[in-house]
Amino acid sequence: MTTSQARRKKELARQRAQRLAEREVLRRRRKRRIIATVSGVLVVVLAGTGVAFLLADTGGSSTPAKATAAAPAVKKGTTTKVGTCVYTADGTAPSKPVSLPKPAAAVAKTPVTATITTNYGIMTATLDGANAPCTVHAFETLTAAKYFDNTACHRQTAENIYVLQCGDPTGTGNGGPGFDYANENTKNAKYDRGVIAMANTGAANTNGSQFFLIYKNPNADGIKALGTNYTVLGTVTKGLDVLDKITAKGITGGSTNGAPASKPKILSFTITPRST
Repeated sequence: MTTSQARRKKELARQRAQRLAEREVLRRRRKRRIIATVSGVLVVVLAGTGVAFLLADTGGSSTPAKATAAAPAVKKGTTTKVGTCVYTADGTAPSKPVSLPKPAAAVAKTPVTATITTNYGIMTATLDGANAPCTVHAFETLTAAKYFDNTACHRQTAENIYVLQCGDPTGTGNGGPGFDYANENTKNAKYDRGVIAMANTGAANTNGSQFFLIYKNPNADGIKALGTNYTVLGTVTKGLDVLDKITAKGITGGSTNGAPASKPKILSFTITPRST
C-alpha cells in the first residue's frame, strides 16, 4: 500500500511538472513577437509544397545579436495618443531602451526623409507622413532613441516575395519596441521594388519596429499572398544599388528564407527633423 501511494504521488508530481512546463512554453510563445512578414506569407505561398521553414518560428537568424540593456516593460494596455494615433504597450520589454511616443494634441502629416546608413552604403527614403502619419511618428520616436543603430537585418527571402527584413535589435526576429499601433496606408497597397513596409505578428494592427525593404518585385503568387496586409511606410529614393549589394549574396546555406549571407548591419537610421 505504501509503495502504491508513493508511486501515485510520484506520478502526480510528474504530471504537475509537465503541465507547468507546457504552460511556460505557451506563455513564451504568446509573449514573443513572431513576425509574419515572411513566416505567414510563405506559409500561404508555399502551402502544399512540403517545404518546412524552420526559421518561421524564430523570425530570422539563429545567432542573436549581442545583448543590449533593455528598458523595463510598460504595463500591458497602457496607451499614449498623438492626435488620432494610439500606441499601446504590449507588455514586453523593448529590445533597446525606448519609450512610448509622448502624448500630443496632433500628429504631423508631412513627408520626411530617412537616411539608412549600412555597412554596404547609404540608402535614402521618403517616409509617407500623409498616409502613414502614426507609423512615421513611431519611427521618429525610435530613431531619436537610436533604436535601429548598430543592428542587424536578420532575414531575407528569395522566393515569391523578395524582402530584406530589419528593425529587431536582437537579430532574432522576436524583438520589438514594447508597443504596437494600427495599420495604415494599406488600401490598394503595392509591394514593389523599393517599397518599405511594416512587418507584423500576422494579426492586423500589430506594427512595432520591424520593417522590410522590397529588393525585387514579387511574382504573382507573392502578390496574392501579400495582399494589402502590411503598412506601407515609404519608398527608397536613392541607394537601391546598396540594397542590391546586400541581397546579391543570397541567404545563408542557400535557403530561400533566412539570415542574409551578406550579414547586413544598420549603422545608423536618422530622420531629418520636420520644418516647424
